[in-house]
Amino acid sequence: MKALIYRKFGPPEVLEWVSDWPEPEISPEEVLVKTTAGGLNPKDVLLRKGRFRMLARTPLPRVSGLDVAGHVVAVGAAAQGFSVGDPVFGMTNVFAGGVHAELAKFHHDEIWHCPRTISMAAAATVPLAAQTALQALRDCGRLASGRRILINGASGGVGHFAVQIAKILGAEVHAVCGPRNLAFVKSLGADGVYSYAERPPAAIETNFDIVFDVFGKWTRGAFARQLGRHGIYVSTVPKAATLFAEGLAKIGLARTSRLVQVHSRSADLRHLQGWIEAGRLVPHVEKIYPVSQAADAHRHIESRHTVGKVCISF
Repeated sequence: MKALIYRKFGPPEVLEWVSDWPEPEISPEEVLVKTTAGGLNPKDVLLRKGRFRMLARTPLPRVSGLDVAGHVVAVGAAAQGFSVGDPVFGMTNVFAGGVHAELAKFHHDEIWHCPRTISMAAAATVPLAAQTALQALRDCGRLASGRRILINGASGGVGHFAVQIAKILGAEVHAVCGPRNLAFVKSLGADGVYSYAERPPAAIETNFDIVFDVFGKWTRGAFARQLGRHGIYVSTVPKAATLFAEGLAKIGLARTSRLVQVHSRSADLRHLQGWIEAGRLVPHVEKIYPVSQAADAHRHIESRHTVGKVCISF
């Protein structure tokens, strides 16, 4: 089958669209999907560069990509909820990815039925980024109606979903982005929007129950004044400070600094599907690249100026 692979770590040029990659074999609990499109995420770029080598154990050469949308072509005997022909979207929980290919396999609990109101390309951009936002806010931040949240990095893939999900959950949302994206973030429903060019997030004169730092540039200490004793800082970036704090949280010693570690679940994808079909959650796709231009798509993500999501069409 065809697959987007890399044989060595390095710049976008190491990506290859090959035609002789072995087709995956599914277990009884897995589903085989013929892919239509794949979402592209900063983690894809970091994996291609060779980061997370201790966690990403899949040997080289390996297939890139973590989330896709497509149609079911085979269903394992113990896989539930899917039939051949169903349009689905999902994310693999294999840390190194491996689904940006003509055919991709998933555990049946990693996927769900595509929202009927958006394109397959748009659906492909949802699983990783929107589940990261949902799990960061709901599970790590314990966000509830009436709480006040600051989202740093609000115009990107995870951030633009986080603004919308926070509003769905009933929060008062304050958001930080680049000066060119202020109107876009305001259109997502944010109550207050700030340009990082004018002042850093830690200088905003407001108290918050939660700070969601999508870019992971800060630590909880930077927001100590805004968060007080009980406010929660949530990051997406594993580094010494966030890993240590998350370790304390896991054993119940301190829960005011959290690291979101996204895990794909059918139940969460079903929530997202419902919100999308109700018009409450809208994925913004900035650009769709053909797979022949996958390297350009990776460069787009590396620019760190993506508005919403970038997608690769297969």
